[in-house]
Amino acid sequence: MRKALVAIDQSDISQALIAFAFQYAKSTGLDHLDFIHVMTYKDMTVPGYVDYSAHLDEDKTKNEISEMIKEGQASSGISSIPYELVLAGGTPYAEIVEMAEKNKYELIMIGHRGLSNIERFFIGSVAAKVVRHAPCDVLVHRPKEIEK
Repeated sequence: MRKALVAIDQSDISQALIAFAFQYAKSTGLDHLDFIHVMTYKDMTVPGYVDYSAHLDEDKTKNEISEMIKEGQASSGISSIPYELVLAGGTPYAEIVEMAEKNKYELIMIGHRGLSNIERFFIGSVAAKVVRHAPCDVLVHRPKEIEK
């Protein structure tokens, strides 16, 4: 089975990535998509770290992310690609890479974040860390209409 792992959060970039993932799967013959959302606590020691602690209610988060996926699938116009949602807790890049290693994905898809050079220097980006450590190809999606 040809499958891809799609790493998402609750951003507009992830919403665009979801629709893209379904279109990409259809055009390249992927059989299945697994979406992963990693919940993590705020780390006050790292400047600019995103606080997801408000989203730690697993049922609420699962419902919100499931709705995002359904909306993205509907906007892609593709309903024939089966998918699953996995919620994980921990460090986003590490959880994404670990899941990819365990499940032998053909591809990881992840959204690009528009961090400044200073932010990138101090905290790096999840996408950059996934690219460095991934056991498979990584497609970093950068939707032009969302960028500023």
